[in-house]
Amino acid sequence: MTLYIKTKNIPQYWIWAVVLVYSLLMSEYFNTINREISSINGVSTNYSLYQYITTFNVFITVLSAFVVWLISSFLFHVFSILLGGAAEFKDFVKYSGLVYVIPAVGFTVCLYLIESVEFTKENFEVLFKSNTILISIRWIINISSSLCFILLIPIIKYLYKLNWIKAIGALAIPIGSIYLLGQFFSNYVL
Repeated sequence: MTLYIKTKNIPQYWIWAVVLVYSLLMSEYFNTINREISSINGVSTNYSLYQYITTFNVFITVLSAFVVWLISSFLFHVFSILLGGAAEFKDFVKYSGLVYVIPAVGFTVCLYLIESVEFTKENFEVLFKSNTILISIRWIINISSSLCFILLIPIIKYLYKLNWIKAIGALAIPIGSIYLLGQFFSNYVL
């Protein structure tokens, strides 16, 4: 209950701003890597087609971040309700948007670290697996994204008034289902 009281007065546009900042940082991170790889391969990043592709990439990344946030929040909300919880979707969306601060900080650190990586014209797969800075960046992204989901468990528990097992299930069931569905399609359909 105190969680709700303390965050009840946070304006909705702050939550949208958090997700927007997260998506822009993620987009800039991927654009930085693409720019480095393109320059190594001799592709000029100054021509207009590359700039259009980069702009399109930013737009798609921002749009997909919002879509993923809203759809995943809806799935977690539905499973929380199915497991006996009671809360409004607008309250849960507020909390699920706020936890995107953690991956945003992770991508900020990664943007700082990626500047110190010296990309060479070797096999990029070997480079991404052997460079200690790139390995650290991968860990930072994975841990910050995982923390985002882990923090949703107590939020679901207290907001929907569920026990810990049901709160974990409200997250694990949709995530596990999407993972298994993806494995099925990648192994048997595609």
